[in-house]
Amino acid sequence: MKEEVRRRALELAKRIAEAIERGEFPEIEYPPNSQSNIEFLEDVGYVFKPKTYSRITGSRIKSLKTLAGLLYGISRALDHLENGLTMTKRDFYYVHKVEKLKGTLFPEDQRETDARIILMELVLGYPREAFSITSDPRGWIYGDIELIDKSGRLIRADQVGEMGYSVPPRPENIKFKRIGVKAVIAIEKVGPAKNMIELGIPEEKKIGIAILQGQASRSMRRFLRMLSDEGVPIAILTDLSPWSLRIAATVIYNSINSAHIPHLASPEARFIGILTRDVEEGFFKDYQFALEPLTPADLKAAQDNVYLPNLQNEFWQRENQWFLEKKKKAELEIFKAMSPTARKLKDLFVEYLRMKLDEHLGISI
Repeated sequence: MKEEVRRRALELAKRIAEAIERGEFPEIEYPPNSQSNIEFLEDVGYVFKPKTYSRITGSRIKSLKTLAGLLYGISRALDHLENGLTMTKRDFYYVHKVEKLKGTLFPEDQRETDARIILMELVLGYPREAFSITSDPRGWIYGDIELIDKSGRLIRADQVGEMGYSVPPRPENIKFKRIGVKAVIAIEKVGPAKNMIELGIPEEKKIGIAILQGQASRSMRRFLRMLSDEGVPIAILTDLSPWSLRIAATVIYNSINSAHIPHLASPEARFIGILTRDVEEGFFKDYQFALEPLTPADLKAAQDNVYLPNLQNEFWQRENQWFLEKKKKAELEIFKAMSPTARKLKDLFVEYLRMKLDEHLGISI
């Protein structure tokens, strides 16, 4: 892939140079990640299907600046790529904050260079990770999963630290050697996930724990998709909140902002809770006193959820309507409110997971 990225970048630069040598204004055509180019399919997720194209042309001052920024960004990314280095989005911002770029490409803030990275993805047709721009690693996988990563070492994900294997920015470099788990539970929060690990639940019940640490990163979503492609059932466990609906839906369907990046959705994954019926009539019904009120930001998120393409299914709308009516939320920490002892906490986790995995995935633990 490195050579293909390099080839595309050099071909682009060559076309622009040749246009300038002919005395012509250079132009680049690319498909923007606009609403008209993105479709949502329930069984696939967000799909990038270009129908309209935008042009960057050297005949207009604003467009010429965009073109110059694109070429400069690609040149710096290629320099890192060819020398085996990576850079974060913050790094990319700072390679523009140099004296010679004042008055031209010097950015006002990072939003400007973040938009340039997306443009580079759309023009080159590769995710930013392929041309050396990576995100900070966020998320771990714990369980009986043996893999070989870019280092070439054989790693077992439940023997490399108390939280497991830190999923790298480019999980495509990983090769699975052996998978010994019945399912992987992708958990929104670090605390409850870490408690499950500390209580020995993954080893005892032969499950894997993926710690999302909030909204799942692109690398974690890609890693979960890779596991799903290997036939591993994926379950998603989050808070009961408007934001958590988005977290679950992003794992299953990908996101609008990343729709142009393939293989980030896991359509076979199942959202197992916390569900509204768990609170109203199920597992947590006697603990409604432990619910939290929605904040103004939470309520605004619930109102916005009504219109999101990936939340239009009857199930998602029903779950979201509960927030609008009750103006309450439940957090995964509610397990702690129910458990006077560590032993009781373990029993509650196991009981809940046993019930949910059987109901949603047909898996017995």
